[in-house]
Amino acid sequence: MRKPAILWPILAAILVVIVWLASRPGNPPSPTPPPPVSSAAPLPKAPDLLESRTATPENPSESWERLLARDGSPTEDRDALADLVTNYLQALPDSRRPPLGANDEITRALTDKEALGNAALPANHPGIIDRQLMDRWGTPWHFHQQSADLIEVRSAGPDRRLFTPDDITPPATAGSSNSESER
Repeated sequence: MRKPAILWPILAAILVVIVWLASRPGNPPSPTPPPPVSSAAPLPKAPDLLESRTATPENPSESWERLLARDGSPTEDRDALADLVTNYLQALPDSRRPPLGANDEITRALTDKEALGNAALPANHPGIIDRQLMDRWGTPWHFHQQSADLIEVRSAGPDRRLFTPDDITPPATAGSSNSESER
């Protein structure tokens, strides 16, 4: 007889819980999930190329004039930009250099006429888009500061993805297994 006596209080407790749950205000509807985010952000347009110019002894070409020259190549672009960066590092002592590393920081430094005079990259150069230096495909150049006086310059290449086989990288140096060296 004890089993039914224990069963009734348990059933009553379950009934109380059911009534309590049914009398509660409804749960707010779950928020609508956000729309899926596209994994591929729109790519910037490729910069316009500079008209070709023949250098003369009286009017030699500047490194920036070879950057994105119509008759140039992606490798020449990388070399011209590496020259600009190297010239900047040689022109300013460490104590006068702003922090460098990010593309926009290097772009700002290379366009500083006060620091570089006529060797500065013109602020209206077609390779500068949204305050960053872009390669021929419209991808920001990648800069990697290896030391205070050495910055690697790399283009993502035609596939527009860094660190893939088509990247435009520094040439390998003789006697070095590190193909990333600028020296």
